[in-house]
Order: sequence, then structure tokens, then C-alpha cells
Amino acid sequence: MIPEQDFIRIGVVSGVHGLHGRLKVYITTDIKERFSKGTRIFINEDGTIREYAILEYADYKERTGLLKLEGIDDVERARRYRGFDILIEKTTAVEYRDKLDPDEFIFADIIGCDAYVNDEKFGKVTDIIQTGAADILVISAGQGKEFLLPFVDSMTDTKHILSGRIDIFPIEGLFDI
Repeated sequence: MIPEQDFIRIGVVSGVHGLHGRLKVYITTDIKERFSKGTRIFINEDGTIREYAILEYADYKERTGLLKLEGIDDVERARRYRGFDILIEKTTAVEYRDKLDPDEFIFADIIGCDAYVNDEKFGKVTDIIQTGAADILVISAGQGKEFLLPFVDSMTDTKHILSGRIDIFPIEGLFDI
């Protein structure tokens, strides 16, 4: 089995739709082709990662879609997936990089980057939280300390991301160091 760190999240099951096992999914990727019919995805079922084939997908509302997966055929089974992450392998995610604009990145590029403030290593990006306004970087700085930083141009410099580095410029008082 592939280790969990070799996957990235592209969605989260937020509920069910109808009686035939269709999942309502909050989409966390900007590349909708990842939900094409026949594509193989993975679901993290409380620590067990299982592979599924997509039978159908339809946009539902803003950042929400309806997903029908092979083997999930009724509402009771579908309900058990609520809150579970939908994943793809990082190697698959990297294949989509050529479809991105020069200033766009995949989460796999960002998570794991060393974060620098004034050319000194501050911590490591360990997660990205998606909100309605802007994504938030979760930066772990050791000793269990985590800091949240809006992923906006005025607070981040992304020119070295593919080298594993991101320079950050938190506004005064944002990080209680």
C-alpha cells in the first residue's frame, strides 16, 4: 500500500445526494479533470486508503460536485463516507503541473516547503486550509507550535517553491513568537 504522505487531497465528502450512493463533494482542486469518468481516486477511510473508479461526476454548486463511485450503490453506504478525504497520488498531481499558469502551484509543491523570514528558516509548511477568501498556510515551527498565514502575494514569495522554499512576510503581531 502507498504511504499516506504520498497522496494529496482533492476533495472532501460533505454528504450524500439521492438514494443511489451519490456523494456530495466539496472540491479542493482547481483542476476539474481529476473527476472525469473512469479516473481512479482514493478515499481515506479513517486511516485506510482505498481506491475507487469514478463512474460519473457533475458540478452541483460553487466548489461542490456530485460524485458516483464504483461500489457505492446505496444511501446507507454513502453516508459512511461523510467527512472522508478524496485523494490522488502525488505523482498524478505532478502530471497536471504543465496545465497551470506560471504563478499557480499544486498543494504537493507547497506542503513540505521550508518557510523563511528574513532569510532565516522559520518552520515548515505542513498543510493548507482552504477558506472562501484565501488559502491559509499552516506553518509548523517546532515544539508543537503552528502558525497560520494567509497565502497572499503581500505575505508570501513563491519564486523558490519548486526548490522547497517559501519566503514569508507576516505582518507585525500576526505571529506571537
